[in-house]
Amino acid sequence: MYQSLYRKYRPKSFSEVVGQDHIVRTLRNQIKMGRIGHAYLFTGTRGTGKTSVAKIFAKAVNCLNPKDGEPCNSCEVCQAINTGTTMDVLEIDAASNNSVNDVRELRESVIYSPSLTKYKVYIIDEVHMLSTGAFNALLKTLEEPPRHVIFILATTEPEKLPDTILSRCQRFDFKKIPTKQIAQNLERICQDSGIQIEQNGIRAIALYGNGSMRDAISLLEQCASYKEGLITYEDVCEILGVANEEMLFSLLDHIYEKDAVASLQQLDKILSYGIDLGNFLRSFTYMLRDMVIYKTGGDELIEILYGDQETIKAKSQKYSIGFLTNALEKFTALQREIRYAVSPVTLLELTILRLIRPEISYDMGSLIARIEELEEKINKGYVVTKEESAKTHEKDELEKKVDATKEAKKEREEIDLGRVWLEVKGILKKERMMLYTFLEKGVPHLKDGKIVVEYSEEDALLVEQLGRPENKDFIEGVVEKVVKKRIPIEFALKKSEEDLLIKQVKEFFGDGIDIEII
Repeated sequence: MYQSLYRKYRPKSFSEVVGQDHIVRTLRNQIKMGRIGHAYLFTGTRGTGKTSVAKIFAKAVNCLNPKDGEPCNSCEVCQAINTGTTMDVLEIDAASNNSVNDVRELRESVIYSPSLTKYKVYIIDEVHMLSTGAFNALLKTLEEPPRHVIFILATTEPEKLPDTILSRCQRFDFKKIPTKQIAQNLERICQDSGIQIEQNGIRAIALYGNGSMRDAISLLEQCASYKEGLITYEDVCEILGVANEEMLFSLLDHIYEKDAVASLQQLDKILSYGIDLGNFLRSFTYMLRDMVIYKTGGDELIEILYGDQETIKAKSQKYSIGFLTNALEKFTALQREIRYAVSPVTLLELTILRLIRPEISYDMGSLIARIEELEEKINKGYVVTKEESAKTHEKDELEKKVDATKEAKKEREEIDLGRVWLEVKGILKKERMMLYTFLEKGVPHLKDGKIVVEYSEEDALLVEQLGRPENKDFIEGVVEKVVKKRIPIEFALKKSEEDLLIKQVKEFFGDGIDIEII
């Protein structure tokens, strides 16, 4: 019977576990030294090896011929655990066995000695799914189980476990597996299974495994079923629903050359292939990240996330560091915003237009990009015409804005606003309860050396009350007590997204147009 790749190549010994060296080393040493605990907690994202390591540990503590903390995988006990024919190692799914009665049955079974092994090992997967009553029923048994019992709890959400459970376990945190190590393991599996696939294809699968070895192997198996013979990088991109390197670099070229029409046409072409928008953004962001790191770190480049190192080195020579950093910041921010957007594609198009026309965006990255453009023109020896003189004046103004922004940033770094605001509210709660109640609804942030507290339009009355001189002065005085210097405070209504959009459109097309929100 056919066996899926992730089950066939599941690690059977500690030496085969990938990317969890810190955990493997500790567990092997415990076995060699005879310091075996009675309860363990394995946490981490899916596909990082929690259940696999639990089974290997169960074999290692019971193996008849262990060597250097490793199971032999050939003795009677190891074979029984590998085939699942022993009742001394039980894997329990807490998602479907989460009641008090299920735990009571478990408590009743632990008192019986193992039939074949030295230890009975209970592996409870997705343990965070147990009910509150079930956790309470498990507590005493988990704290003082019989000498022949070991509990291994596995979960992807340790924050949902009660502290009483956490305090009774040795905790091991499984980290996401680096893309490079996933790619190496996939290459080994391909060679062993006779799967022919291009190196770039393996790297793409490893990347979209997102730190999960199981997910990456499942994607490899999906690609292997796509066609016979050699699986190309383009095949992998088509199966995964992602844009290939040529598409992404072509789009980046059009943006860098400030060709809005060509950029939007290329984006439309990419999306017309049915490529998932989230996958596209992830690929584009990884590519920008790699080039930014190479431009700043050179040959000391850390792990490449997208493409190969030589391609990144060659392509990054064309773009300025300011442009790449600005693009990376905008697309990273877009990934957060787009999940809640009514029209994600429109947001993506607007981000591209802001990169092409930095003057319609007033963030730090856009200002630096405009300055770099002006500096490049000056360095190339342009004749200073009246128009160029005006642009030079614009550059000076921009530099002043950048200096002001840097100064404001310096002030932000000096003040931990979150801590300060908590202390201020604590003082007001004791001295002026009404002002404390008003401040609770506001969202503070630092801007140009001031603390600006923003409120929604429905709280306009609070802004009016807080803006009264006697209230404003009192709050500024409290802030001064906390930070030892006077900082102006401003109370304002937060502008709606429609107002901001109208402002940007008018700045782009001019004030002579009428805009109606439908």
